[in-house]
Amino acid sequence: MRVVAVVDGTVGTAGRQARALGGFLRDGLVAGVREGVPGGVTEETLVFYHDEEDRDGLVGLSPTCDVRLVRTARRRVDRMVEVLTSAPRGEQPSLFLFAPGPTGTELAARLACRTGGAVLTEALSAEIGPAGLACRKNVYSAHMTGGFELATRPWCVTVDAGWYDAPDPAGVAHRVLSDSDEMGETGASPFADVELLETPSSEELAEARFLVVAGYGAGDRERVERIAAAARRMGADFGVSRPVATNAWAPMDRLIGVSGTRTAPALCLVVGASGAPAFHWGIEKAGFIVAINPDERAAIVGNADAAVLDDGVAVIEELAAIIAAERKRPSAGA
Repeated sequence: MRVVAVVDGTVGTAGRQARALGGFLRDGLVAGVREGVPGGVTEETLVFYHDEEDRDGLVGLSPTCDVRLVRTARRRVDRMVEVLTSAPRGEQPSLFLFAPGPTGTELAARLACRTGGAVLTEALSAEIGPAGLACRKNVYSAHMTGGFELATRPWCVTVDAGWYDAPDPAGVAHRVLSDSDEMGETGASPFADVELLETPSSEELAEARFLVVAGYGAGDRERVERIAAAARRMGADFGVSRPVATNAWAPMDRLIGVSGTRTAPALCLVVGASGAPAFHWGIEKAGFIVAINPDERAAIVGNADAAVLDDGVAVIEELAAIIAAERKRPSAGA
């Protein structure tokens, strides 16, 4: 039986992910289960990475002896799922373990859906038994602990955030089983399968096709101006929420919402806005809304089609650099 711990090394939290997964493998898989499984249990770590200079360090962080490496684009959960499902059906691992948090949850859910497996999040422990995988997790706001049994393989499990506090494992002698480059010859542009929108031809926000909106959560005038500059580099129109305009961090003619402009872009990126109803009215007709906000409880995250839980300025500036470079490619849209 194969158990695979998955580490997203394309982001800066790889060390914490590896610690949580290593702690769970060491103490969360109930004592004795390895010996009780016919044929035994093999454990390996699958590490996604982007930069070559990070490769050796990520191998050193891996919680298991055996390591597989896959070079891929940053923040592309869809590409990672493709890799995880690439093995023939009969060779798929029985158990995939993911780190706590939104990325781990999305990977587990997508993988279970794609493979017909079972998913469970925030596991405190797991035991491999004859009928399936028996897990325990906190329920009712951690007032109780519940037991759950996953029958259909592969079992796709995220570990509880408490495993972040697990002690660092003792030194592990690593062995790299494989190192593949999912990015391929083209460098795996994140926009290889995306048609870029044309640069807006109108100064009117109501007619914008591609819109970036900065909210009060951006932090201050300087950070709002950085978001506006990133929008220009992407060829997007720029708008703001009411608190940004009333604090004079941006002109009032950029205001989106009940007291400003109602828009209907094909794509709307919302950076740092809480998503109050008066603001959401101004963007609700957008074809696709992406919330970029570190607070997963913000209303905009629940109302968006997709969310990136990270610092908005850092994400939007990196995205602007990628899109600006993609627009210069001969195959890119106008």
